[in-house]
Amino acid sequence: MKHILMVDDVTTNLKSAAEVLQPFYHLSMAKSGRQALNFLKKNRPDLILLDIMMPEMDGYETMEQIKLNPRTANIPIIFLTADTEHESEIRGLKMGALDFITKPFEADVMLGRIEKVLQMEDMRRNLLSSGRKDPLTDLYKSEYLAAEVDSRIRFTQSDTELVMVDLDGFGRFREEQGNSNADGVIIRFTEALKRIALKDSLLGRTGADEFVIFIPVALSEAELMSFCEEICHSVMEEANAARGGGERLTASVAAVFSPLHGKDYETLYRKLQMAMYFVKQSGRNRVHFYRGL
Repeated sequence: MKHILMVDDVTTNLKSAAEVLQPFYHLSMAKSGRQALNFLKKNRPDLILLDIMMPEMDGYETMEQIKLNPRTANIPIIFLTADTEHESEIRGLKMGALDFITKPFEADVMLGRIEKVLQMEDMRRNLLSSGRKDPLTDLYKSEYLAAEVDSRIRFTQSDTELVMVDLDGFGRFREEQGNSNADGVIIRFTEALKRIALKDSLLGRTGADEFVIFIPVALSEAELMSFCEEICHSVMEEANAARGGGERLTASVAAVFSPLHGKDYETLYRKLQMAMYFVKQSGRNRVHFYRGL
């Protein structure tokens, strides 16, 4: 069921909309722009219904803040308004609103416009995914991952981490066991990696046997080490279960901290490669944090 956030300072408007929407959608409500922004820190609805005329922070200001955050910038927004002036519609559309619903609500009109916008959004996501996702794993390709990590780092301005995983000797394994067997291992590895990834992490496949994880929350060295060791053990256990033959596979893992080791993806990735080189030279199948090598 699609999730809709409705933002309106008038309780009767929220109640009347709920009667129409709740049979078809999971509906969350906020009574101010500030309350909506706080809600969006931990939630990402499929659509936002946003009232224009609100005290303290109106719909335009609220939308501006939503668009500034990379996590929420692409959530489709429909403005709710009792204002029939053409200038309001033009301003909203220029800011990125996809439609308007006029109050008082007409059930059929409201449902029809919401459905249309959600269908457009599904089409947009499918088109984007086909270009930015690796078809085998459904992880982000290197180019998109780099751009998105840069955007997240600039916006959050808080401690984050970048982890690189390299499957040891995987090229030889593919040569010996064939593409089908090798792809099966990659798929199982990816599925297990997704299950242990922290909320809002970005996962990318940056090479045939190389993966990068961006963790958007501050972790201690002990917490990050625990996560990396879980990759080496439980994730690789699942990956090896898909092996049709050949030697057991292992993983080498490297990690860097931002902003300590860099404030952009290019710098962090370069230092990840340096830390990974140290792991490979030290015998593989282990974890190493960048120390200014």
